[in-house]
Amino acid sequence: MVVGAGEQFPVDRTTDAREAATSSTADAGAIGARSLDSGTISLLQKSSFFFFTLTSFFVVFQVVLITLWPNDPLLHRYPPELIALIAVFAASFLLLTLYENLIWLEPILLLAFSPVNLTNNINSMYSFAAFSIAIIELYRMEYFRRSGFFKISIIFAFYIMSIVLVGTAFKVFIIEIILAIVFVVLFFLYLMPVFQGKWQITVVRQREKIRYADLNLSERETDFLKACLHGESFKEIAAEHHVSESTVRNTFAHIYHKCDVSDRADLLSKFADFDMID
Repeated sequence: MVVGAGEQFPVDRTTDAREAATSSTADAGAIGARSLDSGTISLLQKSSFFFFTLTSFFVVFQVVLITLWPNDPLLHRYPPELIALIAVFAASFLLLTLYENLIWLEPILLLAFSPVNLTNNINSMYSFAAFSIAIIELYRMEYFRRSGFFKISIIFAFYIMSIVLVGTAFKVFIIEIILAIVFVVLFFLYLMPVFQGKWQITVVRQREKIRYADLNLSERETDFLKACLHGESFKEIAAEHHVSESTVRNTFAHIYHKCDVSDRADLLSKFADFDMID
């Protein structure tokens, strides 16, 4: 599946050596700030700042409780070591927000963060929310574009193993552990058709036709648009036409303007119901 892109594009300054070192990751789903469009980067930065705010508020709240009411039995306090760990995550989320070239690590940080709240409640909705958001972000980053079912299976296996290990370490009642695993497995089964490509919507209606020549695009813009509508990523388009990714992104900025759309997602949505012809 091809997902959104933004209007402004950073210049690709990545060296060939780094490209070679990360080629398997890029082929598996274009993970890395250099492969992300500005729309996705903006989304990840907002998400990272949101989690920074949330975790920071939690840490400050717990510190206030411990400082002002250290012995009040009615107030629930987290262990100091857990508060310190969450503070580290808060600082990490802030770091990702400030440094764009690291923002691709945000869903990985969320996956690492998701088991933390399991220590307080094996059925923690905060933990599951972080886990679910990480999956959504990886999906938007096209991480599941190739071998999606295998990758999502590994991620769910990690979360289930976290539940088992945390539940065992904290001596959680076995029934609670089983119920938590059942819920996660049901969620996995619900998502499975998505990653197997089996969810399709058939619209029975006459499709209108649009000629590429009527879009007032240059020859290069037309070629790039055709490739985009056929599901190719910016990296694939660049390789096919022997140009840099930054050239492809800048060309698409002109295409967006001429087609009156804001990003790649809008572009795909605009032409989704039409048959494009030469």
